[in-house]
This record gives sequence, C-alpha cells and structure tokens, in this order.
Amino acid sequence: MTNSRNKGAAFEREIANLLNEEFSLSIPLKRILEQTREKFLPDLILGRWHIECKRYGQGNEPIEKWWSQVIKSTKKDGIPALIYKFNNRPIKVKVPLFPIDGEFLKQKGLREGQSLGRVLTILEKEWMNNNFKISNEKIEEIIKINSN
Repeated sequence: MTNSRNKGAAFEREIANLLNEEFSLSIPLKRILEQTREKFLPDLILGRWHIECKRYGQGNEPIEKWWSQVIKSTKKDGIPALIYKFNNRPIKVKVPLFPIDGEFLKQKGLREGQSLGRVLTILEKEWMNNNFKISNEKIEEIIKINSN
C-alpha cells in the first residue's frame, strides 16, 4: 500500500513542475516544506495563489474538508486554489469566482467610471475577507454607502 504522505508529496512536486513548465518561471516553484509541521500553510504559493494539492484514490468531486483546508491556509489578499486528482481521472482545479462585475453594478444604478471601479474593489475585498462569500444585504449596503 502506498504511503499517503509520500503520494501527497509526489503530487505536490508534480503540480509544482507542471506550473514551472507552463509559466516558464524564472524562480522555480517549490513545495513549502514547513506545511508538514505547521497546520495552516498551503502546499504551494504562486503569486497571490495559495494552492493545496490533493491526490486521492476514489471519487469525482473534492471532499469539503479539502476546500476548508485551503481557505484556512490562504493568507490575507491570497486567493485559494485546490488542485486535486482521483485515480484514473484528470487533474481538476477549484477556485472561487468573484460573483460581481461592472454590468451587475450598472444594473444597480452605478455609472461607468471611477465610482464603479471603487465600489467593485471594495466589494471584492469584502468578499475575500469573508472567506469568498458576500451576502446580498452586504452588497446593497456597500453600494449605498459608496455610490456618491
């Protein structure tokens, strides 16, 4: 039986090598070795991306605790990414998608320009600071406060 820690480390190295090759990184991406000793560190960091890598035997969809782990390991202003693979399946990636864009804000009455951009930035920071969630009430509140 394969040691799960070795399997996980091998998958982390595989992903680091794939990213190094794909992006022709001048400073190669390497595993964060301290993550084996400290609980809330990601496996890899690429720019603002805080990446958790998971390799598992059976399944189709990521286990919810994997997503919780990547959220906990993502530091301020970081963006979580979960890269996972099940046996005999392709590698998949889960990332949060910011649910608001300029068109949405225009429909809410904002006009194109600096004000719209400022509100969009405030909403995105609020979304990031709340584990990539934002309520409709909070959206309306931020629009109301910042639409002048």
